[in-house]
Amino acid sequence: MRPDSERSGAQSYLGEGAGATARLTEEVMAIIATEGSISFRKYFDLVLYHPEWGYYSHPKQSRTGKEGDFFTAVSVGPLFGQILAEYAFSSWERQGRPSIFRIVEWGAEQGDLAKDILAAGTGIGGCFGQALHYAVVEPLPQKRTAMAEGLENVEVVAEAAELGAQPGLVIANELIDALSFWLIRWEKGQWWEKRVTSAGNGLVFELAKPCAGLEGRLSIVAGRFEEGYESELRPSLADLLAEMKSVLTGGEVLLFDYGFERPDLYHPSRTTGTIRTYGSHQAGEDPLVTPGQIDITAHVDFTSLAEDARSVGLQPALLESQGHFLTQAATRLLTRMDGQVDPSFIRQFQTLTHPAYLGAKFSVFRATLGSE
Repeated sequence: MRPDSERSGAQSYLGEGAGATARLTEEVMAIIATEGSISFRKYFDLVLYHPEWGYYSHPKQSRTGKEGDFFTAVSVGPLFGQILAEYAFSSWERQGRPSIFRIVEWGAEQGDLAKDILAAGTGIGGCFGQALHYAVVEPLPQKRTAMAEGLENVEVVAEAAELGAQPGLVIANELIDALSFWLIRWEKGQWWEKRVTSAGNGLVFELAKPCAGLEGRLSIVAGRFEEGYESELRPSLADLLAEMKSVLTGGEVLLFDYGFERPDLYHPSRTTGTIRTYGSHQAGEDPLVTPGQIDITAHVDFTSLAEDARSVGLQPALLESQGHFLTQAATRLLTRMDGQVDPSFIRQFQTLTHPAYLGAKFSVFRATLGSE
């Protein structure tokens, strides 16, 4: 629920993250002293995914929910997983009720969504409960170990290549917004790259000519913009989507996230881009403060995502709001309940689907494999 967080200066939280800031700052400064300025992509990957000190590396650190830095659909309660289990059941039926139907999740955090889907899926019963398998792809070693020890009936692997292909679904909730990107600025009739360098004891931005990888992507933001216009640009995600496709023999990829299609994302009025930081449910705009203690994110370019999906043989469906998708997916569940719903269900369903909450702020990107 990061787009709903309160705007303010970037805030940090106490705990092991405070020590991570000093270590990460020291490491970034050492790299800059040796190599010169670094791309924001490199900085982002260091401070969020360093295997020891990165923001996402510590399995016991609270990042979501009331005690964390932001809310997600998973932290709203188990209903998100229950509805996805219903959708998985429908997908299993569409694929001919295979004897093994596996859900593979990327970006599983502590594994709460896996628990919720498995609990609901086995509750559906019958052959589906027996067919349902679950796997998580987690490259960070500390989190991978914690999930392997804490999750029952879940296969936890470092990379997709460790999994064979099966009928099923790929699911990722708020993964793409947490993948690295370049920062760009329009000045003097051209694009410049915002890179990270040092000044005294701190970190600052400097402008430079775009690096080779960025230069090859700048055609995405063709046109002219007002002086000082800033935005973000991700590299191609074709490799990631190819990995997701590789674990399926049938089914689809489901990506839940916030973002825009390209004309809206790079609209001339969006002069400062979408980059945000989050700590203790407070949003900020300076990603160079307290590295390791704050989340850094930017909205997804769904147009680029669809182009990358097509390039690896996936077939993108029409982008839809999370509210519409979950309401449709919950049809069987709502029918079985026959109006007998408790207040917790109503609260969770409204939060997930109502346009004023997560329903319109998040989108569902679907890309199918084969004939589904």
